[in-house]
Amino acid sequence: MRFEIVRLDDVDGTPVETTVVDAASVSRIVQQAAALGQRLWIRPVETSHS
Repeated sequence: MRFEIVRLDDVDGTPVETTVVDAASVSRIVQQAAALGQRLWIRPVETSHS
């Protein structure tokens, strides 16, 4: 499963940067953001199966 992670501006909460990562990377990114005091919005990315 993949997730979209959006870094949010500390002042007004507007999106600053967006990245899509695999599930294994989410924990690392959340830990880094917590250490830096960054705000994140995380949601699953829908994938289509052909």
